[in-house]
This record gives sequence, C-alpha cells and structure tokens, in this order.
Amino acid sequence: MYIDPSFQWIRGDLIGEGSYGRVYWALNVTTGDIIAVKQVDLARNPTRREKESIEALKFESYTLKDLDHPNIVQFLGFEESAEHLSIFMEYVAGGTIGSCLKAHGKFDDEVTKAFTRQMLEGLEYLHSRGIIHRDIKADNILVDKSGVCKISDFGISKQAEDINGRAFTEMRGTVYWMAPEAVNPKETNGYDAKVDIWSIGCVVLEMWSGRRPWYGEQQYPVLFKLHNQKLAPPIPAELFLSDEAMDFRDQAFARHVILERPSAAMLRSHPYLVMKPNWIFK
Repeated sequence: MYIDPSFQWIRGDLIGEGSYGRVYWALNVTTGDIIAVKQVDLARNPTRREKESIEALKFESYTLKDLDHPNIVQFLGFEESAEHLSIFMEYVAGGTIGSCLKAHGKFDDEVTKAFTRQMLEGLEYLHSRGIIHRDIKADNILVDKSGVCKISDFGISKQAEDINGRAFTEMRGTVYWMAPEAVNPKETNGYDAKVDIWSIGCVVLEMWSGRRPWYGEQQYPVLFKLHNQKLAPPIPAELFLSDEAMDFRDQAFARHVILERPSAAMLRSHPYLVMKPNWIFK
C-alpha cells in the first residue's frame, strides 16, 4: 500500500525517534506548512530489525490513513523512494508528554486530568475501530501548545474484528508500561484491548510523579513482578494521591481484566477526571 503525497517537501532536522524509524520536521513546499515525517532506510540487504522497521512503518500508514479524531495524530501521506520509506503526519509543536515531563517535572493535577481525558477519548475511538495500540507511554503522546493530546506511533498496533476476545498472543510493547497479561500471553490465554488501559494508568502515574513507571528498576526484575506477581508499578513514597486518584489507579491496574479493569469509555467517566469549573490550559 503506497500513498504518494500530493505535495513537494523538504526534510529538516531530526526531532525524535519512534519504536521504528526516525522522525524529522519537514516543509511542505506546496503549502508552506511544517509537517512531520517518519522515515526508515531501505537497505539493499536489510537486517531482521530493518525488515521489522519497514513492515512497521507500512502498517502504521495503513492504520493511520483511515483514522480521523482530534486525539489521534493526523496522517498526511506515505511515500517510497529508492532510499527511504516515509510517512507524513501533522507536526505537533509542543513535543510529547514525556519530553514535557523531562523539561518541567510532574504536572499540575488539572493538567493531568485534562490530558488523561483526551488520551481516553482517543483510545475509545481506536478501540471502536478495532485497533489496539499496544505501546501507550508518555513518549508516544504528542501535545500541542494549546494542550491538545494526540496518540502517535502505531508501529506495533494491531487491528482485529474482536479486540475484546483475548486473541492476541504476541508479546509487544515497552516493558515498564506493559500489562501483566501481555508479558507471557500464550501462558495467560492471550490479551485484549484492556492492555491499553493498564498503559494509560502508567502514563497517569508518570504525570503524577514526573518519573517513568517502575522508576529505578531494571527490565528483568520488572518482568518477573508483572508475570509472577501481577504487580502494578509502585507509587513513589513522596507522592500523595486523593481517594479518587487512588481509585482511578486501582481500576486502571485491576488484575482481573474482564470483571474489574474498565474500558476506555467507562474510565473516562471516573470521578477523578472531573475538572474544576472554568479551568483553562496555560
């Protein structure tokens, strides 16, 4: 599937790297707009990792091309040249939640609520379209300067007719944001769309604390705690959470996926996410 962009463009500087591919800002010469382009190189004899990157970028373009939601990064086109595969997307000037946390530290509670509501709205839309993201984390949530959040990086997402049927058996994602059932899915009879809810809980914990989940711990001990003990990432000792915030956390990290962990639509109505009247993002 190749979608040639209907514009001329010039690549600018590197602005980041996704799970697969490097991301640059670029100039749409036709309109004068700044856009983002994610690229992977086309080697003559690609390694296994390079082949994975190529397939991931093709799948990302296939996934994004039919999506239209304010909390999902907008797809603009796809191009194949002799040297590169390129996917064109809107440029979001504010960076990611991850980069904002690195620059400014933990967020004000109202900012956390506003961003969480938007992430859940985007996730509800994805799930309604039969798509599991599988790599929700702060570095994959773009934020524009007006405070609008956009889910990005769909390289390892998965599409299926029934995303709630626990039919997914591949271990995918980034360990520190991964749900227990995704660690060894063949042993646990697979997983479903609610792995994304666990990951949302991890991003919320990042916004509360200013640190990644499982901060200070290495991957293999974390994998053990997820797989053998079904533990959620701990709350830092210095972090105080209200009763409503604690209940939100407990629901996102519920061990019993079917009976206790809510859908994106259900979690979006949680009392913790009620905003202060007349609050404005600054």
